[in-house]
Amino acid sequence: MYLLLFLICFIGNSWFSPLFVNAASTILFVGTYTGDGANDSKGIYAFSLDNTTSTLTPLGLAVAAPNPSYVLLHPTHKYLYAANEETNGRISAFKIDTSQPGRLTYINQQSSGGAGPCYLSINRAGGHIFVANYNDGTVAALPIDGSDGSLKTYSGFDQHVGGSVDPDRQRSAHAHCILPDKIEQNLLSADLGADKIFVYRFFPNNGSLLRINAVSTARAGDGPRHLIFNSNEKFVYIANELKSTVTVYSYFPSLRPIQIISTLPSDFTSPSYVAELLLHPISEKFLYISNRGHDSIAVFSVNQSTGILAPLQYISVQGQNPRNFNITPDGKYLIVANQNSNNLVVFSIDPATGILTATGSTAQVSKPTCIKYLVQ
Repeated sequence: MYLLLFLICFIGNSWFSPLFVNAASTILFVGTYTGDGANDSKGIYAFSLDNTTSTLTPLGLAVAAPNPSYVLLHPTHKYLYAANEETNGRISAFKIDTSQPGRLTYINQQSSGGAGPCYLSINRAGGHIFVANYNDGTVAALPIDGSDGSLKTYSGFDQHVGGSVDPDRQRSAHAHCILPDKIEQNLLSADLGADKIFVYRFFPNNGSLLRINAVSTARAGDGPRHLIFNSNEKFVYIANELKSTVTVYSYFPSLRPIQIISTLPSDFTSPSYVAELLLHPISEKFLYISNRGHDSIAVFSVNQSTGILAPLQYISVQGQNPRNFNITPDGKYLIVANQNSNNLVVFSIDPATGILTATGSTAQVSKPTCIKYLVQ
């Protein structure tokens, strides 16, 4: 079935445009939710970002794949991995084609260890990939073959348990992310359904996971979705989907909440749910988080001594349901994937203030859900 989908889209893909990509450009790989309609996405798409003008140029369908809602680059930039967010959860491996910008070649796939895989991370050595399966509330670690980038059967696995106060979203565990810390001794997994942060010890020699703690969120009903560490690991920032807040935690010697702050303006009272959050990759002086409902990016200053956040800006994403965004590695641009309005929108970042400004550069793609960069 998967091979058939690949062949059909490869042969009939008139949208692919093998355009010349200059050295001052960055390739975007965009994960999507797919469908059978003529205008629905069919897999992972590629775009070229001009680093000078911020122009986005579509490069077409990189590879056909079912619901590749989260994508991840290997540290060598030779391979890309995608979480196929389906009941029969899979992770697919692809080789990045160096002869044709924005093209991917299928390698293999393995079970994600659960239903609805929605998040991937990888260790710096590129030897293991980690996955969170939302539907089943499970996490897993899969070895990567260093010779060809292929995935092996998962070597580490854990089943989250628990629920919380929200009768619709928290009846059972729903793992939403899993991320190694900076020294890669431990991993944290945010579970939206259980209202917990699960802490794991990772053993790279055999790829196993050992759960060592499960920390309840600062408030019942928070629904933690994604998390990030600052570079010195003093602080962890957790996006609480159900409460539209960020909780700042001190990380060592244990997780301890030190601030809870809303991601929304005080006069906004309609439903809204946070999605992605990132620190500025160069300075870490600013934190960005997307609001689905308010349809904005909230910008915060970061006190690097205390970790405390202060609001700076709420800016419209010029679309609907900003499920994901990413900041270019040079910290110059932030690009938003608006899932429900089928568009990508480019913002410039003021390096001194962190403030976002719409560049006017946009691109169309059906149901974008994740953006990753390949710098040329």
